[in-house]
Amino acid sequence: MHRKKNRISILAVLFSILVTPAISQVNTYSPYTRFGLGDLAHGGFGQSAAMGGTGLAIRDANKLNYMNPAAYAARDSMSVLLDFGMTGYMNDYRTNRFSNRWYNINFHHIALSIPVGNNFALGTGIVPYSSVGYNIKQEYDDLGTGDAIDYYYRGQGGILKYFAGISAKAFERVSVGVNMNYLLGDISRERALIFPRNPGFAETRAYEEINISNVYFGFGLQYREVIGENFFFTLAATYDMEAKLNSAFNNAITNKFVGSSGFIDSTLITNIFDITSDVSEQDIVIPAKTGIGLAVGIPGKLTVTADYYQQDWQSVDNSSLYTEGFDLAPSRSMHAGVEYTPDFEAFRGYHNLMSYRVGGYMKDAYVQVGDYQLKDYGITFGVGLPLGRTRSSMNVAFTMGTRGTLENNLIKENYGILTFSVTLHDLWFFKRKFD
Repeated sequence: MHRKKNRISILAVLFSILVTPAISQVNTYSPYTRFGLGDLAHGGFGQSAAMGGTGLAIRDANKLNYMNPAAYAARDSMSVLLDFGMTGYMNDYRTNRFSNRWYNINFHHIALSIPVGNNFALGTGIVPYSSVGYNIKQEYDDLGTGDAIDYYYRGQGGILKYFAGISAKAFERVSVGVNMNYLLGDISRERALIFPRNPGFAETRAYEEINISNVYFGFGLQYREVIGENFFFTLAATYDMEAKLNSAFNNAITNKFVGSSGFIDSTLITNIFDITSDVSEQDIVIPAKTGIGLAVGIPGKLTVTADYYQQDWQSVDNSSLYTEGFDLAPSRSMHAGVEYTPDFEAFRGYHNLMSYRVGGYMKDAYVQVGDYQLKDYGITFGVGLPLGRTRSSMNVAFTMGTRGTLENNLIKENYGILTFSVTLHDLWFFKRKFD
């Protein structure tokens, strides 16, 4: 007898080494990431991304769904799944006077799920949690003195989420799961005040760097009922506990004189003067998050699903994140999606094996600028492409969204996200006999 080598687990280790630094790079350039923890990532992999970001009630033996840890138990006792992918971003920003555009492509995630006996399954992976990236210039003219003043705001970084979870089939129709999530990241921000018409004036710059890390837990539940061969429904719920992140703040304010110093060449003197510098430890609190989901349809052919989330950022003390004109607000979001597969057992016609997906979402973000709470909404669509007659597949999704407003001197942002992921299916603990 010969035990089959676990090729997928080896691939997972190699990809995690390669993908982790790439995921942590800047993958957004939104001016709204100046506030709070930045832009919170869209959840889900290729299938969910094409279905409006849904996933709480999706239960598919051939897909890895980390959005609800109860879904890990959907696979059979010998199936191993590896999912990895990348995303491309296009952001278009507009004000009443100016416009700008930004493109980027980056690795997005890697995740692995393996069975543990007949009733348990494990899931682990690396996904983005939030991203910070912006470069803003504001110009002012003092009509009284004629002086020009330029304000610069720059920021980059983000937070990664490492998750490891287990799921169990508690009863015939019920599965439960738990994820241990570890958040780790760095966010740096810079503000500068410059007088372009007066080179003798000092440039004032303020730097802030935040180092973030800690663990929190999330729980999930799924109840699935199949009626005959033509109808199923799944009810789902998730709850992420409140998390207090260990956060180290490094702050510094400097003055830089750009004009001539008048010192002789043999004297080494810096033109940068530290006004203040300090290091402090302050908690950043991520509030508890609840979600409910529903999926109905025809097994193997049609899935119609919807999710709802709420998270009250206003109820927690995050004074360390506050900036002028910004506040935290309760966030809510609704997601809906449809997946249709003409005939997953068809012998002819590759188009019959493909999965066609469409969806949409509406969000009230946790960022409030003045009296305006940031709105985010969009549509999604994509396809699942099976790799031959295997359970492996490629998934392509495209998101078209918009957020912000042109009112009150704010910024309107239109964006597109192209998601490409691969789900590899393999058999583990499978024995072959040889004569």
